[in-house]
Amino acid sequence: MKKKLIALLLTLTLTLSATACGAQSTADTSTVTNTSTEQADAATETKNTQNEDTPETEPSAENSEDTPETEPSVENSEDTPETEPSVENSEDSAKPGTLEALEADVIKDVGDFVSGLISEMDTLVAEIDSFDKYVENTDRMETFYTKVYTDSSLLGICLMEHAVTYADFILNSDEGFDEKYENLDELYDVVYEDGGDEFYDRIYDGILEDMYDIFYDELLDNAYDTVPYDEWLDARSNEYEWWLDTRSETYEIWLDTRSDIYEFWLDLRSATFEKDADEAAEIIADFKEDIEDLKASVQTR
Repeated sequence: MKKKLIALLLTLTLTLSATACGAQSTADTSTVTNTSTEQADAATETKNTQNEDTPETEPSAENSEDTPETEPSVENSEDTPETEPSVENSEDSAKPGTLEALEADVIKDVGDFVSGLISEMDTLVAEIDSFDKYVENTDRMETFYTKVYTDSSLLGICLMEHAVTYADFILNSDEGFDEKYENLDELYDVVYEDGGDEFYDRIYDGILEDMYDIFYDELLDNAYDTVPYDEWLDARSNEYEWWLDTRSETYEIWLDTRSDIYEFWLDLRSATFEKDADEAAEIIADFKEDIEDLKASVQTR
C-alpha cells in the first residue's frame, strides 16, 4: 500500500514536470516566433518608411527632356565666316614677272614720292602756325619748295624708267607681235595715264594747292592787321614767288614727262605693228639715253 502510494506520487511528479517543461518550451517557441514576427514587421515597416520618405530620383541631365540640345561647334556652324584667302593666294595679288607686278611697282613708287612730300608738309603746318614762326622759318619754307621741284623731277624720271621696264618686258617676251602690240596698251594705261594723273593730282593740284591755301591765303593773309605792313608784304611776296615758281616748274616737268612717254609708246607701237624688232630695240636704247641725260641735269635751285 505504501509502495503504491509512493509510486503514484512519483508518477504525478513526473507528469507535472513534463507539463511545466512543455509549457515553457511552447512559451519559448511562441516568444521566439513572436519576436521574429515583430522584427520582420519592424523591418518591413522601416523599409516602407524609407520608401515613403526617400524622394524619387530625378532623371539625369543626360536623359532629361529639358536638357538643351548640343549647339553645333564653331567649325560646323553656318554662321562661321568663310576663311579669307591669303594675300599670297589671292587672285588680285601681283606675281613677280607679270604685268600686274609692274603695275604694282608704278603705284608704289608714285605713292612713295607723294607720301614723303605730304609728311614734310604736315610737319611745316604743325610747327609754323603764326606769322612770327613763319618769319623765323622762311628758310624751311624755301627748302620745302625746292624739294617739291627736285622730287617732281625725280618722279618724272622714275615714270620714264617704268615705261622702259614695260617695253623691255613686253618686247622680250615669247609672244607674237600681235600680242606684244596689244600689251603695249598696258604701258599707256599704267605709266602714261595712271602714273601721270597721280603726279598731277597729288603734287601739282594737291600739295601745292594746299600750301597756297594754308600759308599764303590763310596764315599770312590773316596777319595783315596784326604786323607792320612792310613785314607782312615781304613775307607774303616771298611766299607767293616760291609757290608760283615751284608750281610752274612742276607743271613743266609733268607735261614734258607725259609727252616723252607718249611719244615713246607711240613709236614702239608703230615698230611692233610693222613687226620690226630691231627698230623697237633702237627706240628703247635712245629713250634710255634720254633718261640718263635727264638724271645728269637734275639740280636744285
